[in-house]
Amino acid sequence: MFLCNDVLRFPELEEKTIRILWVDSDKDNAYVINIFVKNALPEPISVKQLEDDVASKACVLLEHDPFLKVYSEEFLASHAKRRDKAWSVIEPLVTREPNIYDASYRNTQIEILVQDKKLTKMTAYKWLRKYWQRGLSKNALLPDFDMCGAPGLERNSSEEVKRGRPRVYGDKTGVNITPDIRSVFIVAVKRYYALDKKLSIRGTYNKMIGEFFCEKKVDPETGRIVHHYTDEVEVSGAPTYEQFYYWYYKSHDVLGIKRKRLGARVYDKDMRGLVGTSASETWGSGSRFQIDATIVDVYLVSRFDPNRIVGRPVLYIVIDVFSRVVTGFYIGFEGPSWVGAMSALANVVADKQKFCMQYGIDISIGEWPCQFLPSAILGDKGEMEGRAVESLINMFNVTIENTASYRADWKGIVEQHFRLIQANFGPFVPGYVEPDFRERGATDYRLDAVLNIDDLTKIIIQCILSYNNTHEITGYDFDQKTLMGGVRPVPLDLWDWGIENKTGNLRSYPEEMVKFHLLPVDKAVVTLYGMRYKNLYYSCPKAIEEKWFDRARQNGTWPVTFSYDPRNLDNIYLHDLKEPRGFQVCHLTDRSRAYRNMSLREILQQQKQNKDMSANHQGTQQRAKADLDAGIEGVVTEAVSRPSGVYGSNASRVENIKKNASQEKESRAQEDAFRFDEDVDQSRGKSGKVLPFPAREDDPYAEPSILEIEAKNTREDDGE
Repeated sequence: MFLCNDVLRFPELEEKTIRILWVDSDKDNAYVINIFVKNALPEPISVKQLEDDVASKACVLLEHDPFLKVYSEEFLASHAKRRDKAWSVIEPLVTREPNIYDASYRNTQIEILVQDKKLTKMTAYKWLRKYWQRGLSKNALLPDFDMCGAPGLERNSSEEVKRGRPRVYGDKTGVNITPDIRSVFIVAVKRYYALDKKLSIRGTYNKMIGEFFCEKKVDPETGRIVHHYTDEVEVSGAPTYEQFYYWYYKSHDVLGIKRKRLGARVYDKDMRGLVGTSASETWGSGSRFQIDATIVDVYLVSRFDPNRIVGRPVLYIVIDVFSRVVTGFYIGFEGPSWVGAMSALANVVADKQKFCMQYGIDISIGEWPCQFLPSAILGDKGEMEGRAVESLINMFNVTIENTASYRADWKGIVEQHFRLIQANFGPFVPGYVEPDFRERGATDYRLDAVLNIDDLTKIIIQCILSYNNTHEITGYDFDQKTLMGGVRPVPLDLWDWGIENKTGNLRSYPEEMVKFHLLPVDKAVVTLYGMRYKNLYYSCPKAIEEKWFDRARQNGTWPVTFSYDPRNLDNIYLHDLKEPRGFQVCHLTDRSRAYRNMSLREILQQQKQNKDMSANHQGTQQRAKADLDAGIEGVVTEAVSRPSGVYGSNASRVENIKKNASQEKESRAQEDAFRFDEDVDQSRGKSGKVLPFPAREDDPYAEPSILEIEAKNTREDDGE
């Protein structure tokens, strides 16, 4: 089965890679375009030929679209106006399928468009070609400014033409930085700046000019050494400091040089980083999905403690309008919000075999063959409005439709399914809420709850499988072709028949990429401790490799764009166009380990609680500080009022400080000594015996004993 937007490559034909633009309802003919040929236009081809080419391996179906890109929020904000202008011009044309693929019809319509819109045929064809070749989405019309400027490549220098802006002042044209001059820069940095930590970049530049671009001469009158430009420099001028500074940062490991200047110990200590009828409006399977949420009429208990009643969960269902197949769902305790809708849409593109196996339910591919995005999704304003869905619209060309307020009947298909699915399991599930709930004398159904969220998920899966495969839709609104096709009004029968006989524009994208573009987007700040968001810190291999946190500590912080899942903030996903997946996974650092396995709501609650505790503790801390200050002042006052008994001059008081300290030490030692005898309290205060420690007579370097020191002190006191 070939789908619109499939890309096929012909390995033996180097420049032939085609995209399927349209397939007719009979699956016989299609239009394709070569995506890498500059002046390519749509060409007709038979589906049978494509099938034969794939079977003979003359071409292969690519899993990854070469033009599928992840654009940053900044890029989209800057260039969305260009994209929307181009889309407003070509939208009336690209929606006229398949007529627009006919060259004569297309040329006539473009001539009319050129007269109305006042633009050239070349521009109209350029925008059409970009839309067709690059993925049939609005984002295909974005400019290629990210490819401009030959990033990472050096410009070729010329001796005749000076690169860069002309000088405003002075009479010198300036010089181009040739490989020879760059080698001088490298030598100067290594010789002077890297080895002398006192020398600045400006000082290194001055020293380099004196050593490499000047001649040293001795002034005969003063005897001083003076510098003169060499003849070559005198003509064109020396390299400027701005040029030297630019090539220093471009050609060197700046942080590595700084590490050499300061030394590994100082650098590592002070500068290292611290680490988004109903059937009459559809034309086949996948043309429109409906999504809605409801609170399930069942009370559940906790998975961890069956005695704890946790309330009623929220059920999101996504259903195909044409076939009535349930293409995805989500059940959990996230209230009606984008998070719940996001989870349901992610389940739409999920591998249903793997998903069911997580709950011990083994199914075949044919029992739930739904893992595609539709052309349009109809939902409520609450969840399906705002910036969160913009990525879904622009990246995957999915049209988002919103119902008016209080008009649930506009989503009657999915609304009806809520009643149907609960009617299936309600009579058999303990804790199910009956219509007489809360009436006087009625049973409290909350106390009957025994199922947890996993149990109910298994029941919902079985209900969906039974509905999709066997439920006959009474009153199904057949069109003439469907009625004449003899198809049973069973969801999967309608789904399969619609894919084979109608064009519904199902889109197949990698599950991971769809999930990523469903996530909310925000900004984090790169700091010395990591990438900070909500006072949590994250790190990733790219940040470590490029020394982001060193730079943040030394040069200041800067913002980065990331996506996140508010249900668990252990990881965030840094936007990175250089990565094949378009993002890098960032992990929570040990500095924020206390918040692991928490949702954003739990984290904010805990942080508020911590702030409340700190605020409540301020009074106790202030009173304790006042008590401490008063205690210190009391000790000082007592000491000041104590009689000093000062004798002698100031000089004599400070003369014997070492001697006084020795005596105080010995006295203090007797009081502080550990004693374990029974009479220790009785003996406290009595004089003790001094044990002699006689020195060896034959040791000329022996230390004097205590008795000798005391005797010497006595003689000095007596004037001897």
